[in-house]
Amino acid sequence: MTPGLLSNERLPRGINWTLLSDPLFAELERIAGARRLAPPPFSPSFSPSVAGEYWRIIGKARRVDALFSMQGRARPDWRLQTVSAAAGRCVRAVFHVDPWRQSLGRISRIDRLLGHDPVFIPYREAFQVLAAGTGGARYHYLPFAADTRAFADHGRARDIDILWMGRRHEPLHRAILAHAQQAGLSYVYRETMGFIDDPQELGRIAARARYFVATPPDLDNAARTGGFSPLVMRYLEGPAAGCRLLGVLPGSGEFEAILPRAAMLEVAPDGSDFAARFAADQADSAGWAAAALCSTMVRRDHGWDARAGAIIAQISAACEKRCR
Repeated sequence: MTPGLLSNERLPRGINWTLLSDPLFAELERIAGARRLAPPPFSPSFSPSVAGEYWRIIGKARRVDALFSMQGRARPDWRLQTVSAAAGRCVRAVFHVDPWRQSLGRISRIDRLLGHDPVFIPYREAFQVLAAGTGGARYHYLPFAADTRAFADHGRARDIDILWMGRRHEPLHRAILAHAQQAGLSYVYRETMGFIDDPQELGRIAARARYFVATPPDLDNAARTGGFSPLVMRYLEGPAAGCRLLGVLPGSGEFEAILPRAAMLEVAPDGSDFAARFAADQADSAGWAAAALCSTMVRRDHGWDARAGAIIAQISAACEKRCR
């Protein structure tokens, strides 16, 4: 069984893809000999060279047994779908990125229309809704993972006391900032670290941190998630880098279902108890032991290599079923 990977690496995309499809596709290539299919962007003047490249990619797509893609915002990229549609009869698998509640109806329709099966869903709350509907057998719960090559303990000095990467919940941020200034702590966040689009550099910064802040996306924007409170990559990237987590657990229960709850120093979302809980945690040997265990578990069980193995197993089963 040879899978093809419909990649958006040559198309306009955000930084999140460098922590999603790039490490996952590398693992799929490594363990299953998958072939990457990366179409170029269209230009206003569709040149013969671009047309020729599309035909070459389509030719490769017709020689694989399955096509796998990652889709964001519940909208298939039409350039990737052009290749998929021209590939002919094969298994089509997809991983839906950010399947928020308000997107689930569209996702279900897209999966039926495009014949996606198997379909991988990273949020348990979204999976439960989709699996309960018509055609639910096609859906598989597959949580996000950490890029354990980028996020690792590089043996550097932990000279950053607290690190908050990316989107923040402002009340908690303000509480951390106030305490850090008062106590002389090193607190690094988006405005102090600048914009970084290199996953390896992000990993090197994380490896310098003692605490790594993670909060669920519904905390600062419940309308965006439709009320879903899922396990996002930040909860895995911090432990992969050897940090102790700090913040608020997702309401879905996904974290404590797979990792030790004590690995996170839990604080109030508004930061009202942050100073007291942070001070007490410095002497909490059990919490730091749980953080070390969590790091081991993430690197062993929740890297993209583990997710790639689960994806290949389901795609292989689908290919065998189709050949019967």
